[in-house]
Amino acid sequence: MNPRLALVALLPLALLGAGMSDAKPPVAASAAKAATSGHVMFDADGIMWSSAPSSLPKGAQMAVLAGDPGKAGPFTLRLKTPPGYKVALHWHPSDERVTVLQGDFHLQMGKGADAHAHAFATDGYVVLPAHMRHAASTQGGAIVQIDSMGPFEIHYVDPKDDPRTTHAH
Repeated sequence: MNPRLALVALLPLALLGAGMSDAKPPVAASAAKAATSGHVMFDADGIMWSSAPSSLPKGAQMAVLAGDPGKAGPFTLRLKTPPGYKVALHWHPSDERVTVLQGDFHLQMGKGADAHAHAFATDGYVVLPAHMRHAASTQGGAIVQIDSMGPFEIHYVDPKDDPRTTHAH
């Protein structure tokens, strides 16, 4: 197996309640062995994309670069979104560090009189503290890298916005 691909672990689609999904794709034995070493290397053409989990609106793709978002511990993933993509107001139980790798990325953060919006271009960076309400969108499409602690959970402020309950995914 190509060593650049050794740590590509497709995002577990196990959304336990507000977390990931029920089925975890198989991981190659060499990837599992490499994962225990902590050594991760990728070239852009070695990243394997798959559909984002059902906790996100349909249309995005995701690639896990390190860790397992479905388990406790640090993880790094990339999210590729098409033009016009939006994620409604939500929050996470862990801090989220987001780097814009490509495209435009817009955040609306906070609520009420404390709410503010910001448009990020390529190389923009934001730290969203745990429980901070935020919505995300892109006009022309984006690729962002997210670093956080698992298990990954997303809690929509308005339950009607949750794709898992609206069957919008």
